[in-house]
Amino acid sequence: MHICSPNPYSIYRYLLIFFILDFLYVSVLLGQGRLELLNADISRGVLENGELLRILEGNVHARQDTIELFCDLVTYYQSQKKAILEKNVKIVRGKGTLTAETVTYFEEQKLAIAKDNVHVWQPGQELFTDYLEYYYESDYTIARQGVKIKDANERVTVTAEEGEYNPSKNLTFVEKNAHLSRVDSTGKDTLHIFARRMEYLFGENPRAVAIDSVRIVRENLQAACDSAVYEVDEETAFLEIGPQAIQENNKMTGLQMQMKFENLDLREIRVRGEANVVNVLDSISSKQNELAGREIIMYINNRQLDELWAISNARSFYHLIEKDEEKGFNSVSADTIKLFFVEGTLDSIDVKGGSQGTFYPPDYRGKIESDF
Repeated sequence: MHICSPNPYSIYRYLLIFFILDFLYVSVLLGQGRLELLNADISRGVLENGELLRILEGNVHARQDTIELFCDLVTYYQSQKKAILEKNVKIVRGKGTLTAETVTYFEEQKLAIAKDNVHVWQPGQELFTDYLEYYYESDYTIARQGVKIKDANERVTVTAEEGEYNPSKNLTFVEKNAHLSRVDSTGKDTLHIFARRMEYLFGENPRAVAIDSVRIVRENLQAACDSAVYEVDEETAFLEIGPQAIQENNKMTGLQMQMKFENLDLREIRVRGEANVVNVLDSISSKQNELAGREIIMYINNRQLDELWAISNARSFYHLIEKDEEKGFNSVSADTIKLFFVEGTLDSIDVKGGSQGTFYPPDYRGKIESDF
């Protein structure tokens, strides 16, 4: 029997055809003019449940329009136009970068679903989460399983259980245990804003809008309301819907409230509409000072109460204390009442316009006339 030796020329031609077809498969079928493979150390086909998959390994680089994809392992599902990226995953678009443990990229939707240790970076902005859906057409992101967003330019960090992020609009929205923290220029002191929902705007005139069960905390300041706007550059907070604030032992209430900070140090609280301040002197004896008016302004210096003004229909009821000894108390009404403090202790009172009042000695036990 004569056995013919294989023709070397036929073998080389077969191998050449095989490599050409493989190249065309990766470049055309994988991309079909959309997702283009630029590099892979190894490319092989695998049949799984009747579907032909393409496995790319080692220094994988693909491109779709302005989107660049990098990783060390890709499993591409041709029928679904879906690529699963693993190992050193990085997706770059313009100045933005996304990294994660795994990313499932849907070619037709231009959608990336990233999981585990997800990090999105834009100049001055960062987002961290464990689950993220990134729609490249609209530059819109949905984050779940915990989200942290940083504004490096303003030293602001926003966290919540889930949120939405739109870098092209410099806007993010988070909800469920939303928390904004801002560190001062020394990196030591922090302003905290808590709410159920929060919107944060990056860029020029950055601001945060907090909604529902809002709390603002800064050293000896604690404030609460149902809606607040914090202007970051102006360091001003506007509180509405049941605002109240406690600064040391001074409780302020009204219809609207404005707080001004300087390098996160509280400098001023302004209350408008049914404004009232209560200062508790002794919780055991229930002694307290009280000031009311259409508008009240509290000035703080070196983190201590410096001045307290009541404007329009002002009323005050204050105990006069000298060297820890009570000297009586005043009940006064006027157009404007200004109280001046030294190291947080009342020093003097200035009354202007249509004033009337009554002084009560410390041993007085009769009826006290008061407008409160």
